[in-house]
Amino acid sequence: MNFLKLIPEPLRPMYMKTRGIPFTKGYDPEFDLNYKEKSQEWKRDQAVERKTYSIESDIEMTQGLALMTKQREREIAELFEKEKYSFEEPGVLLDPYGMTPLCAYVLFYTEQKRQVRFHVKGKVPEASVTEHIKRACRWHRVPVYGLYSDMENIVSLEILDEQNKVIAEKEIRIKTEPLSQFAEDVVRVQKKTVPSSMKLILVAGKSTSYPVAFDEYGDIRYILKYRPRGYGLFELANGRFIMMERQTLIPTYLLPHSTQMYEIDYFGRVRMTYYVPSGIHHDVCEMTPGGNLLIVSNSQCGHVEDCIAEVNRHNGKIEKFLDLREVLYTAYRDRTNWIHINSLEYEPETGNVIFSARNLHSVMSINWKTNKLNWILGEKNFWQSTPWFFKVLKTPENMPWHFQQHSAKRIWENLDGDPNTKHIIMFDNHWNLRRKIPAYDNDEQSYATIYTIDEKKKTAKIEKRIGGIKSKITSNAVLKYADRRIFYMGGYLAFPEEHEGREAVICEHDYDTGEELNRYSLKYYFFRAFEMKLNVEALAEVMDFPEEPCVGWLKPFVRMPAGVKLPEKMIEEAPLACQEERVRLRIEDGNLWVKSRDHLIGQVFLIGEKECYVKDFREPKRQQDLAAEMEYYLSIPLYSVQKGTYTVAVEFKGEAYNTGKSIRIF
Repeated sequence: MNFLKLIPEPLRPMYMKTRGIPFTKGYDPEFDLNYKEKSQEWKRDQAVERKTYSIESDIEMTQGLALMTKQREREIAELFEKEKYSFEEPGVLLDPYGMTPLCAYVLFYTEQKRQVRFHVKGKVPEASVTEHIKRACRWHRVPVYGLYSDMENIVSLEILDEQNKVIAEKEIRIKTEPLSQFAEDVVRVQKKTVPSSMKLILVAGKSTSYPVAFDEYGDIRYILKYRPRGYGLFELANGRFIMMERQTLIPTYLLPHSTQMYEIDYFGRVRMTYYVPSGIHHDVCEMTPGGNLLIVSNSQCGHVEDCIAEVNRHNGKIEKFLDLREVLYTAYRDRTNWIHINSLEYEPETGNVIFSARNLHSVMSINWKTNKLNWILGEKNFWQSTPWFFKVLKTPENMPWHFQQHSAKRIWENLDGDPNTKHIIMFDNHWNLRRKIPAYDNDEQSYATIYTIDEKKKTAKIEKRIGGIKSKITSNAVLKYADRRIFYMGGYLAFPEEHEGREAVICEHDYDTGEELNRYSLKYYFFRAFEMKLNVEALAEVMDFPEEPCVGWLKPFVRMPAGVKLPEKMIEEAPLACQEERVRLRIEDGNLWVKSRDHLIGQVFLIGEKECYVKDFREPKRQQDLAAEMEYYLSIPLYSVQKGTYTVAVEFKGEAYNTGKSIRIF
């Protein structure tokens, strides 16, 4: 039972004070009332009925990635039907969607339904890539991947009958272009003693501008030529992943966060665009394969990076929005980024959500239906003066602790043979900067750590702990239990100058002995790394697009009193400290995009003869200059605007300007 709820609200501040419980404003009824009011906005706004409309404008108008992919799929289908490619003379579409220069479709037709196998010859035999497309068909789109850049790749094709017997073979050559300068010297093999248990390792996020995958010899075999937000990619169960848009963001007190994300596959096919008004950051996970998505979001009510939202997979609506203040109350709510959620994991069998709270040095479990706090995995003295001390899992005496950890994920294998336990793997950065803690031991390493948890006994212990070069933020750990390997994905080295300026490291260890088997140093920081596994069966088929590929909602324009006058000053007259501060406009998928540097745009206006509208970005105000140099688009949907012609005006640096651009909605 949460006994704090039993205490009358007016008495809670005094109770918490006498208990020494950390809090920011004690129990502030006005603050909490504002939070509750604001937290319900999403329910009202997404219930507004959308109307169908068309747009004309002298502003640049573009299609988003999902609509572009849908159009490209039609073009490929028409090309296939028109050209009648045969196995003897197949068609080759290198980089079919303009995002994956080391991937290609090989197109051909067979009279009978057949299976296909392809083989990309490696520089050494162990580096070859082989895939078998088991679905028999006549029209074949063979998704070849793992090509090398700047060379003529040899690809073998095989036709198989119902008994998997090869009945025809052909060798083709696919010439690729050099990659950009970004890809030079990305990976160095520092140590290789045995074949790796990961055929391809994909790294993404942070200063790794484009997601890339490399083989165990350090050669890049995949690149996605689209730069996501710095959190990289998040795997889904169907061979797709979620990627956050880096251009359309929402201002916060600290760093801005993405307001849209894409469901995309490894060939760069974007199936859906999701809009999220309160921003997305750090992690996205599926609740069940193909089911709803859990995302990390923001309250924007005095705090950031403190909320979890459930997004409907099909229509993008927010099914639930949970602010962690509803779970932890004012415990440690003493700063804007008080909790900093950086990973999520959903357990279908229990309905629980496991999340990593970096700035509380803890991993926690809550029931997603009831919001009940199940347990806390963290240093006990840190929680001793809070109401949640009794939720801290008991651990062995003198067990080492994690500090500012990242990426706490479930291991679904049973490591100890006990049906009552579960296992969690995390990357223990072992860092003590954001919230200093007395228990910090100044250990010079970071760790890939596996915990065994018994929820009935309320206990936890370390199952495996492997140390490596200090990585102060981001990073993750991966267990390949069947191969008895554990990967230390050190994404952000604390002291790169001690490692020839290399900013990240990946180490493969023997699970049983802890011995380091292979090591790769990387040129760039990354957010996470994982094994790249393509669903070739799905890639060989036309993507199943929904009727509406752009779903969810953003906060729309609000009607103003009619008769608002246009500003006399034109935006060209605005004083600029640099070129990046200038205001730029664009319309994509029915949303008006307005670009400048962080917090320089206060309001955006649509001014017409009969109707006027405004979208206000003045709150929240920026507290730190962390994002002062960041340049991005604010995205505002136009579905709330009545038919008519409007001129776009902006409040820029506190003064109103006419952009001279107009939008006609009809």
